[in-house]
Amino acid sequence: MARHRKTWNQSEKIEVLNYFKEHGIGKTSKCFNVSSATIYRWLNLFESQGNDGLSAGFKLDKDKEILRLQRENQAFKEIVAEKELEIRIKDALLKKNL
Repeated sequence: MARHRKTWNQSEKIEVLNYFKEHGIGKTSKCFNVSSATIYRWLNLFESQGNDGLSAGFKLDKDKEILRLQRENQAFKEIVAEKELEIRIKDALLKKNL
């Protein structure tokens, strides 16, 4: 018989985290039948983003936005580096001519 993956809603995840804080990882993992890695991932999301971090689509949307911003930031850094190099070359040429 094939087993399907359980989906957890936000309130269930918070319940698991509260139980974890009281009883520890081993007991929580066995009681709720969820892996310790999943519990720690939920804990990190909860600590960094609050209750919204535990909602279903929140992480995916934020990850896409973060990746887009990182690419944009890298492009700006490259532009600034090129401009800085141009300025240094022009300064060096001006010093040579004087």
